[in-house]
Amino acid sequence: MEHGCPDGILRVCESPRLRVWATPANDLDPNTFALIYPSDVDRREADQVLSTLESARNDFSGRASAASIPANIPTLDIRLNESTGDFTSRTGQPWWAAAATKGNRIELQPVGLLKRRGVLTTTLRHELAHVFIDLVSRNRAARWMEEGFAIYLAGEGRLFEQYVRRGAISNEELERQLEHPRTQQEMRGLYAQAYISVNQLVRYEGEASVWKKLAAS
Repeated sequence: MEHGCPDGILRVCESPRLRVWATPANDLDPNTFALIYPSDVDRREADQVLSTLESARNDFSGRASAASIPANIPTLDIRLNESTGDFTSRTGQPWWAAAATKGNRIELQPVGLLKRRGVLTTTLRHELAHVFIDLVSRNRAARWMEEGFAIYLAGEGRLFEQYVRRGAISNEELERQLEHPRTQQEMRGLYAQAYISVNQLVRYEGEASVWKKLAAS
């Protein structure tokens, strides 16, 4: 992140190729988002990303609170990569992945690509959901539950319904297969199964029960 930025309602730092647009911290709202993005990205798109993240944070915080689960996420760095090549080299993820989250950093494919795919909002919500899930579970959640609940919270269920594979598999086998999905199609099928498993938990036990299972991981 650039240094020496003046404080204000919003912070803007510029370099020849990157800008940083950050929400401010205050006593009532210490959790901020610092968006790092290429200089050719329109500021309105940067605003859209930040407003989507703020809305999702408020949504997920409220859901966790309703389950009596504290979830105060840390300050997060969000990076919109300039190209798919930059994204893959920075994250080690395949070209077809939309984003990657590790610790307090979320790496995203170029914003134009995500918008053309029609997945910008759901991708942002999905990655922020991972931050909440990792926090609540202390990074100990089963992969199938984490991915399934992230899809549920992001509102991506309908996007994955078409990838449901024939023949249900156990959550144990699902967990094993999620370790190394070989193709985009296989990954989507596994994520769809994970979503179905979590959605069934929500349907029969309630969403609060999933939050509590994560906290007990």
